[in-house]
Amino acid sequence: MKPIDITRPDKLLLQGIKTLSTLGQSLYSNKKSEAKAKAELTFIGQKKMDEVQSQLYEFDADSLDIKEDLTSFQFLKEPVKSKVYWLNFHGIHDVPMVQKVGKSARLDRLTIRQILDTTQRPKVEDYEDHLFFSVKSIAKKEELEVEQLSFVLGSSFAISFQEEIGDHFDGIRNKLVEGLGFIRKRGSDYLLSQLLDGILDNYFETIDQTNAEIALIEKVVISDPDKSTLIVLEKHKQNAQVIKKALGPFKEALNNLMNGDTKLIKPTNLKYFKDLNNSAAAAMEEIEATLRTLEGLTNICFASQSQKMNETMKVLTTVATIFIPLTFIAGIYGMNFDNMPELHHPYGYYYTWGVMGAIFVAMLIYFRVKKWI
Repeated sequence: MKPIDITRPDKLLLQGIKTLSTLGQSLYSNKKSEAKAKAELTFIGQKKMDEVQSQLYEFDADSLDIKEDLTSFQFLKEPVKSKVYWLNFHGIHDVPMVQKVGKSARLDRLTIRQILDTTQRPKVEDYEDHLFFSVKSIAKKEELEVEQLSFVLGSSFAISFQEEIGDHFDGIRNKLVEGLGFIRKRGSDYLLSQLLDGILDNYFETIDQTNAEIALIEKVVISDPDKSTLIVLEKHKQNAQVIKKALGPFKEALNNLMNGDTKLIKPTNLKYFKDLNNSAAAAMEEIEATLRTLEGLTNICFASQSQKMNETMKVLTTVATIFIPLTFIAGIYGMNFDNMPELHHPYGYYYTWGVMGAIFVAMLIYFRVKKWI
């Protein structure tokens, strides 16, 4: 950099303007780079599969065609009017694949970003030509497992995204293959209601399984609780809190859907979503009842341990109280004084034992009458 001639104020001012301009351009360039980095789509969550798997169920009332591991999604752009398409993905960490699906289904960038984010809160968002719905699914295996699922509903298609293979929709697949019920006779909105109903069924199964385990623990709590019982109760309480935390936003999203006015849910199928909302409310009541039961069992456990401690202290206090006068007598006659007539009495030893025994029996009778023991 050339030295500034401080004898020329005009040059000094010009040099300052050029310096500020350079700094401004540098800051703008840095902010632009940061904004570009933030705008890049990335997968947020835990990768649970190496390869993405996809399944397509193309059906109407009379036919069903199943395809797997698709590479083209042109049918989302140009669907056959008489057909309904269910596209399911296991694994959503492949960002280019999700972008490709989003482009074919004409999804906006925000929807694609929300699909790729498996840590977000369950929600429902209504757009002009599609409906986005995200939920948390609960499954009880060795441990309680929580999974994020996203759905996109179009006029003739439903797309489901999940990061791992689960058994949420096996019943729906069987109905499609066997042609049972109305699932192949109604539109994509009815299909979405059935998919959400499958997730709610998992909630009920998990809650029922938890309640069955709590019923077994309840017998232990009533009979002989210990420290391990408290640990098990606390574990179930944490699981119940997780279920409630996942179920609450799910219920809220269904309620928002009922209060909205989306064009993608036909009036004839709206009743199924209302039934889902009622089921979610019932599940919430069940898990709250489970939490109350766990809280009550915890209180019983603490009360039982406190009662055991009180019983132990009562026994120790009784023994100590009985031996206080006996120790007093023994202390008096254990003093080394010559002038103690009883020490020289031929039966003094037996008299002392008799007095001490009488005191012992009298105190036991007194405690029994007072119902202290």
